[in-house]
Amino acid sequence: MKQNIGLPVMLLIVTAFLSSCSDELKIKDHGEIDVPVQELAYLDTRVSAANSAYEKKAVEQLQQELDDLKEEENHSVDEPLAVINPFGTNTTGLYLYFNSADAGKLTYTISAEGTADFKRTAKDANAEAALAEYQLIGLVSGKENTVSVTYTNEEGTRADEYSFKVTAPETTSGYPIAMEQTAASGNTELADGLFVLMGVNNYNGYTFLFDNDGTLRAEIISEDYRMDRMVAYEDSMVFTTTDQKLARMNPLGKITDTYELNGYVMHHDFVINDEGQVLALVSDSAKDTVEDMVMSIDLNTGEQKLLIDFTELLNGYKQTTKPVEMDGKSVWDWLHFNSIDLVGNSLFLSARENSTIIKVDNIYTQPTINYLIGIQDVWAGTEGENLRLQKSSEFPSQAGQHSVTYAADDSLPEGQYYLYMYNNNYWWYESRPDYTGAVIRETSQTFEANDQDRSKFTKYLVDENNRSYDLVQEFDVPYSSIVSNAQLTGDSIVVNSGMAKTLEEYSLEGDLLAQFNYEASLLSYRAFKETFNGYWFE
Repeated sequence: MKQNIGLPVMLLIVTAFLSSCSDELKIKDHGEIDVPVQELAYLDTRVSAANSAYEKKAVEQLQQELDDLKEEENHSVDEPLAVINPFGTNTTGLYLYFNSADAGKLTYTISAEGTADFKRTAKDANAEAALAEYQLIGLVSGKENTVSVTYTNEEGTRADEYSFKVTAPETTSGYPIAMEQTAASGNTELADGLFVLMGVNNYNGYTFLFDNDGTLRAEIISEDYRMDRMVAYEDSMVFTTTDQKLARMNPLGKITDTYELNGYVMHHDFVINDEGQVLALVSDSAKDTVEDMVMSIDLNTGEQKLLIDFTELLNGYKQTTKPVEMDGKSVWDWLHFNSIDLVGNSLFLSARENSTIIKVDNIYTQPTINYLIGIQDVWAGTEGENLRLQKSSEFPSQAGQHSVTYAADDSLPEGQYYLYMYNNNYWWYESRPDYTGAVIRETSQTFEANDQDRSKFTKYLVDENNRSYDLVQEFDVPYSSIVSNAQLTGDSIVVNSGMAKTLEEYSLEGDLLAQFNYEASLLSYRAFKETFNGYWFE
């Protein structure tokens, strides 16, 4: 269950007396400065961050209080304003503000006992040349952190250095501040970025960001739902904050917009197109089927539209399935879409229930199924029978897959591309209890995590020209019957085995570079690695 959030927003006033610099290139080290800490009261009453961060009126109050602080006095580079978590969305986010400074670059290092130094160049969130606003990411919860700052003017003729100490708040969720590293290559650096761990059981409403050493560097607070995905759009991050609401968060941690869904319930995944439309996997709360629709939400206008109802595209197949009883309710979970990827006007969807990948074309005008990748017997006698791509060689099909992702390659001829996925290698066909067809070879039917079964990273080469696909790469990963994901990033493959509660990074050849164990009651849903360049960092 989500824990009660009652930590007050804290104010840090950083005062530094930095002497003037000459026109020559010079670094002035002003040593360590004191940081008096004071409590920031909300306008009328104290409310917890969880109750305020996503409510428009409360956000406006928080912004007004912050503006009042900014206007109280001049805040130059030598007297910056600093506030911990001003908008209630990141427990250890440190806001810095200058209102009279030459344009420049701010680099910082965070040091805390028992952790590696965290070094970044901060992204200025204010476009005005004389103003600078940052959210510094990386304070370690519950520890005394030394923040060392270097501010270099745009011409590179002057750099001011100073440091200060701040004891960061404990995690709001109570989550551990480190993952246990259980394997390391020792001779290969991991890809740049932060691991983003989302959907951790017993920690609904929290997403955790870890560095390459497994140290917690940010705790993003949403509402009562796991964060299915965090996607950059313009100057914001977009994510799910409840199963019926999306939110946009600016680099300072302020929630600038929320989008309530009209009668639909989100599940598992979404993408954003070039026009600022979220394409989300949803269920219609008024219907008896679930996890079988795609809708759009326009981030600029708020307009919402149902794009695809698969009961219309695959009704013949649907009639071969049955609802099941779950928690006293009849649930018709006949496809169970769990991931979505977008290329042009086409979607690539992962249907976990029947272990099938579905490509849909013309999604905005006349949605049409281009092909299916799945076993023959599942689709026999239905409209999908003749839509299946054929294998170019002999290999076991994917089973219960997640995070199917498109990957282009300029070396391939037109019409060819890769699809990669977390292949759970788990067969459980609950919607067809009378099914007697073929079962995917070498799969497990064991739900619980164990050391005997293995899931896989699987990569296909798809050739739409001859309607075929082939297995081009596959390697074993810790077994997870459900959830989980894989991500190509830089020269690495990041894998989250959710039921095994492990997070791995592999080389592109499949060699293990690092493995971490993390805390969860049963599972975590997803983990990605993101650089956050252009958002929090330069």
